[in-house]
Amino acid sequence: MISSLQTHPYPIVGVLLRPDFTSLPFYSLAASSNGPSNEVIVKYHRLALTLLSLYGLAAIATAEKPRVWIYTDLSDPRDQRTGGHPQNDPDDIVTMAALMLEANRFDIEGIVVSSTNRKNMSNPMPFVRDVLLEAYEYEAPFMNEVYGGYPASLPFMRSTITQVANPKRFDPIKDYSDLENYGTVAKFLEAAQEGPIYCLSWGPLTEPAIAVKHCLDTGKMDTLANIVFISHWTMSFYAQGSPETPYRVANCRDDEKACLFIHDRAREYSEIRYIEVGSVGQNGIVDGSAGFERLSEFNNSRLGQIYVNAKRYGDKPDMSDGSTFWLLTEAFGVELDHYRHDGTLDQATEEAARDKFKANGHRIVQDLLDRSNAAAKADAAWPESFIADLFTYVYQFINGRYFIHAPYDFSYRFVNGEGKIVKQATHQAGKYQLDLDDLPEGLYAVFVESAGLKQKFEIEKVAENDQKGNTRKVSVYDK
Repeated sequence: MISSLQTHPYPIVGVLLRPDFTSLPFYSLAASSNGPSNEVIVKYHRLALTLLSLYGLAAIATAEKPRVWIYTDLSDPRDQRTGGHPQNDPDDIVTMAALMLEANRFDIEGIVVSSTNRKNMSNPMPFVRDVLLEAYEYEAPFMNEVYGGYPASLPFMRSTITQVANPKRFDPIKDYSDLENYGTVAKFLEAAQEGPIYCLSWGPLTEPAIAVKHCLDTGKMDTLANIVFISHWTMSFYAQGSPETPYRVANCRDDEKACLFIHDRAREYSEIRYIEVGSVGQNGIVDGSAGFERLSEFNNSRLGQIYVNAKRYGDKPDMSDGSTFWLLTEAFGVELDHYRHDGTLDQATEEAARDKFKANGHRIVQDLLDRSNAAAKADAAWPESFIADLFTYVYQFINGRYFIHAPYDFSYRFVNGEGKIVKQATHQAGKYQLDLDDLPEGLYAVFVESAGLKQKFEIEKVAENDQKGNTRKVSVYDK
């Protein structure tokens, strides 16, 4: 037990208290780059028990929340790459809605969107402002009536690395002492200098790696010691990755040098505390939510509408990135000390966390629904046509297969260049794979009707060995 305390970034709290207790006096005294002595641990272990017995729930009510900073590759779902898929996976949008519903659990210092190296991305801030923040700011007062602790707004900002047409990946050889061109890294480190903070990474590790390299280049080890990095799926032993190639996963491949750098440095430096959760968000939390029978109730609030409709994985909202903050709550089966804090992960640890989260999948969704129902008292859910316009996609995926994703039950028809309907069907809401084997190569108009909205797409079927067919949304032609 003593050794596990010594490796925890905030040793006593990891065992005795939830992360909400960062402000108690013994909390910071126990933290140091070299770890506390056994004598200090025992002394403050007893003090913690005494304080708990004296203050009980009063201490819980007044304790500070864990400070968090989020890096996400979230993009505007209407900003689509060649092939018709949104620039980045909309699972970050689902996860963001879930985080907003749970926002009173945390002190959110910054949310950096479009943190990726994908080229030619449009500015996602209008979508953030007009959809995400519009929903949150309108409904937060109603959640406060029930739960309390929701801030009036949230500090979103656009990543500085994607404000150029050709973003650069991390370079481990480069000296990052000067952060003039990395404003959202500089802001994060300013927050870290103020005190302990958790950095949650939902996508590539470019900006966290730059932050680490800057601190190493400038000797800011005290700042590094204030940070706990928690990353989603930059390695896995059974999902995308394997025991032989655990880093062969999307969030690592997107900036492999950044991924390997931060993992390696976390093993090398005790000041770098890094928790890799693996794929447990997808295979634990999301899979564990299967069969939840009250999903339709989320449509009664705006945040709930975003959560339940932005992306489905099978019949389940895909909030796989949420494993980072559900872990931080330590309330749904998995605690921080389940993982090592040196960037390493083994298959047994990943599978055990997956199973625990999976067993709590319905509890997690129920917690979200309770909050969504509080938000629903605003009685301001968006029209279904608004949601359908945002989150209906017709696309060719990188594996060459074609899909339709629609948030509500839908019908579609394919029309060839001669104006003839060559394929049509009706399907339930969610993601549906199209079988185009019987169609010749060429350009087709695809009409999708859902929630009273008619949308037109164009899809180009190409040869099997050519995975670069163009798909795009053409128009919304009837509301």
